[in-house]
Amino acid sequence: MKTVQGVRRLLMLGGVLMVAGVIAQAQNPDTSAARKYGWGFRNFADTLFTWDIYSHTFFGVPVDPDGTWWSATFDKLFYEQAFRKTLPDPDNDGGIGNCYGISLLSLMVNRFGGYYGYCAPTIGYRGDTASSKAKGPDDPGLRRLINIMHGRQLSLASIETYLDQAQFGHSQNANFGLTLARQAIGKEGPCIISITKTTNPVSGGGHSLIAYGVTTDGSGHSKIWVVDPNRLWAVPSPGDRGWYQGDSNYVACDPGGAWHFTMKGGDVWPQSGGHLIIIPISLIGTPGRVPSSLGLSVSELLGKVFLSGATGRDKKSQDNAGKDRTRDVGIQD
Repeated sequence: MKTVQGVRRLLMLGGVLMVAGVIAQAQNPDTSAARKYGWGFRNFADTLFTWDIYSHTFFGVPVDPDGTWWSATFDKLFYEQAFRKTLPDPDNDGGIGNCYGISLLSLMVNRFGGYYGYCAPTIGYRGDTASSKAKGPDDPGLRRLINIMHGRQLSLASIETYLDQAQFGHSQNANFGLTLARQAIGKEGPCIISITKTTNPVSGGGHSLIAYGVTTDGSGHSKIWVVDPNRLWAVPSPGDRGWYQGDSNYVACDPGGAWHFTMKGGDVWPQSGGHLIIIPISLIGTPGRVPSSLGLSVSELLGKVFLSGATGRDKKSQDNAGKDRTRDVGIQD
């Protein structure tokens, strides 16, 4: 009899431990992430990226822009048509933000302890924290470096990553993204997660965040835990630090492959099958090749990606004939 009772106690204890394990898996895996990966300034916009930023974004681009129409024709063409205005401010209305560059630089600084002269903790770098039209960091050198990192979303490796994950609708299935996020975080640590509002970028927008953990509860619902450059631990308000303290900082993923994320303004993405793309920093952290090395023309390259706005507004760019170019995968604010 004692043996039977002992077995029952063990079974009950095992059940309690299993439930506790499931609950633990569903909790925030790192409550210090927002403080560690966040900055002391909010996401900001620019209206133009100079040749200096362009030449330091990519490998093999001449530093001196003089004579580049003759000596580096394709580099100059890509700069004028895809980078100079199209990336930061395609609609000439004040710019669309630097969330990709802010997130990527934080990952590089925290991964290596420092990057291009800027060291951890990133939250120590101060600047404008206004909720709208923020002016960026106080340090102009830091702003320049964020612009450089932001431009790396247009590298050859980045575009190949977008296209690879978009094939067969994988970027619209959260289960695929969950697998990639687990792999990337398990191998390298936190990575970039880029999301879009709609399947058709012309009617939506895009946003990039830091993904630092994945949890799954007992019913198969998962969370990709994120640090959002639009929400700051450095600002002690309910919508900033309070968002993290309330464990609201995640992309929710359903067992069937659907996902959703609540933007800072309250808008819930996606609204109709948006993309979710995972990008390890090993692919994008260092300067890459200009994507014209794919052998495509600038117009063909721009037909593979899209521009998106910091507030969820889509950004469309036009070629010289004034025709809209549709994008398949996302360039982020």
